Amino acid sequence: VPSGTFVAIQPCYSHVMDDFWNESEGFDPERFTKERSEDKVHKFAYVPFGGGVHKCLGMHFADHQVKAVMHQMLLRYRWSVADGYTMEMDYSSMPKPKDGLKIRLERLSEAKKQAA
Repeated sequence: VPSGTFVAIQPCYSHVMDDFWNESEGFDPERFTKERSEDKVHKFAYVPFGGGVHKCLGMHFADHQVKAVMHQMLLRYRWSVADGYTMEMDYSSMPKPKDGLKIRLERLSEAKKQAA
């Protein structure tokens, strides 16, 4: 790369590269388990908070915050999308669903919460 050349890297691309991930386009939280550790196959395979010396300072706080909020949401709601729903992504700046991700949340009754 010639000196002075502007280079932009799109981390969301590495998050779906077949070189790093099994079934890269699918929803598969198990890929982050200790047994599979697909996010560890390359130093920059998974970089939601940047990489190297420029990592986000709030990375660990954000990670814990998301886990705490999602834990409570999963305990209290049943999540669903319409049959046949396909999420199209907008990668123009930060990756996000083009339609805002139409999710239906149904509050669980106390009996359903106890059974879960």
